[in-house]
Formats: sequence, C-alpha cells, structure tokens
Amino acid sequence: MHAAIELVAFWAFAFLTLGIAVVLLSIFGGVIESDMELLGIGKEAVIAGLASLIEAATVWLIVLFISAAYRGLALRAMIIPLIIVGLIYKIAHLESWSVFEAGLLLAFQVAIGCLLASLISGHFQAAVMVLVVFGIILAVIAAFAKSLWG
Repeated sequence: MHAAIELVAFWAFAFLTLGIAVVLLSIFGGVIESDMELLGIGKEAVIAGLASLIEAATVWLIVLFISAAYRGLALRAMIIPLIIVGLIYKIAHLESWSVFEAGLLLAFQVAIGCLLASLISGHFQAAVMVLVVFGIILAVIAAFAKSLWG
C-alpha cells in the first residue's frame, strides 16, 4: 500500500476513535454529574483532527521505518503523542477540564481502539474482555466520583 494512503487510513482510524471517545466521555461526564464542558462541534472536530493527525503520524512512522519484528517494542513510543494529545485537550478546555478528563479521554480512545481492532481481526473474545474490563473500570470511577460529589 502506498505510504500516503497508509497515513490517511491511520488518521481516519485515530479520528474515528477520538471522536467516539469525546462523545462517550461527554455521556460519562453527564452520568457522574461532572461539570465538564465541550466546545462547539466544529471546534471539537478541529481539535480531534489535529490530535488524531499527531497520533496517526507517529504510528505511520513506526510502521514505515521499524521492521515488523520490532514494531511491538516500538509502539512504546506512542506514549509521547498520547501525552501531547492529552495536553492539547487540556489546553483547549483549560477552564472546564481537569487532568482527570484528559486522561479519561485517552483511556476511552485506547479502549475503543482495542475494541475495534479486536473486532476487525476477528478476536471476539478479546473484544468482549475489553468491554467487560473497561466497563468495570468505569463503574469503579463512577462510584468513586459519586461518593466524592454526592
């Protein structure tokens, strides 16, 4: 596959997962009665586009320059763009988000990415496990948040 097409495919996947993560974070924020606010849909799309481009470019560079045998190890470098994306969202929502929401957004994105990758590759048991484990984690966070604010 042509390198530019790979970059666009990675960007589309990152944008999709980040967009779904923002929507689910907004719903979860309503459930735990957080005062988190989102910007308008256009601004959120621009932020998600920039953030997902950073993530996609990093994955693309890893796929392009690292041999297949070492890509698993090279994916540890993804911590840097994840920190940058978290900072982008924290700065964009400086007044209404805490570090908690930015970290939770990235957790949502990782869970959604793992779920979609499991489904696409046909590992349905892994997809169910991702849903169950992430659901338990969200339930614990919601219970903890309700006990703090309730």
